[in-house]
Amino acid sequence: MALLMLVGCAESKEAYEKSFKDSFKTSFDKSCTQSAMKGGLKEDKAKTKCNCVSTYLVGKYSSIELTKLSTEKESTPSKQIFDEAINSCK
Repeated sequence: MALLMLVGCAESKEAYEKSFKDSFKTSFDKSCTQSAMKGGLKEDKAKTKCNCVSTYLVGKYSSIELTKLSTEKESTPSKQIFDEAINSCK
C-alpha cells in the first residue's frame, strides 16, 4: 500500500512539473517575444530566439528553480542563467 502511495506521489509530482514547465514556457515565450520586438527584432526571429531560450530553461531547471528565476530576474545568479541560455541559442 505504501508503495502505491509513493508511486502516486511521484506521478503527481511529475505531472505538476510538466504542467508548470508548459505554463512557464508559454508565458516566457510570449513576454520574451514582445520584449524582443520592442527592442527591434522582427517577430519571427524573436519567436525563434525566445523559444530556444525557454526550451533550454525548462530542460535544465526544475519548477522550483524556474520560479526563483522568475522572481529574481535582476539578481546576478539569474542574469548568469539567462546569459547561459541565450548563449546556448546562438
